[in-house]
Amino acid sequence: MTLERTCGKTGLRLAPATAEIGFRVAKDRYGALSVLSNTIVGPLPITSTAAKITPDRRGRYDTLGSTIYLADSRRCAYAEVLVGFRKKRAAVAKVAESIGWAVDAYIAKVLEDARTNGVDAPWSVSVDWQMDRSIYEIQMPQSGWWARMDHPDTLNALEKLAPTVPGMTEVLQVLTAGSISSEDRAVTTILAEIIRQQVLEDGSEPLGISFPSKTLFGRCWAYWDRRFDAGLPPSSNDLHQLSSQNVGPDPDFSYVAEYYDLPLLGRHP
Repeated sequence: MTLERTCGKTGLRLAPATAEIGFRVAKDRYGALSVLSNTIVGPLPITSTAAKITPDRRGRYDTLGSTIYLADSRRCAYAEVLVGFRKKRAAVAKVAESIGWAVDAYIAKVLEDARTNGVDAPWSVSVDWQMDRSIYEIQMPQSGWWARMDHPDTLNALEKLAPTVPGMTEVLQVLTAGSISSEDRAVTTILAEIIRQQVLEDGSEPLGISFPSKTLFGRCWAYWDRRFDAGLPPSSNDLHQLSSQNVGPDPDFSYVAEYYDLPLLGRHP
């Protein structure tokens, strides 16, 4: 990235905001920029019923407040939201392994049985899912700084800035590329919160985090909506929706679904 620099105060690697265009897939009833406010960073509280493990549904870089995730292309945005369907397909592969079948053969058998019984494969993308969602084109901030997560300066800075967290201090003191891209939200949300709390050498606060998509389709941003969290209206440097389109007719959506062998279901009679 051009014009990047390392913050002399925090040590974080910074990439300048340049009014990029971002893309986000969201349910129509919520809109382009509406997200749930997160209230917990680090480990989730231990529930009274040990047998029930609460799924951690936080985004990788959720902080205390509102975090909006965006991708640098339409295909990258689709690849991100289709991960759940890929996991359903992978679960079928796990069953195949447990009964001694070849994965491809077992998946083919599941598809054949589904057609015979007039049902859809478990990893199919339903019509309702498609109709409920749009892809939004969003104008990104024109000034400010993104903390670039995938840089050794950022890792080094986070090790120095990390707080003492019971049971996690050792993990936070030895950070690697695997640490920042892992599915362990107890770690990644703490790291994100550390960055959000920093004041940079120019007196500004980070806009959010720039990071590679876990799908490797491109790069993503985690934007912290500070003005919304403070009850203030958007400023000219905040995110602004430019356009929206239902995901169903978009050829980029079809491309990514086909790339991952995910059937797109049409309207049922």
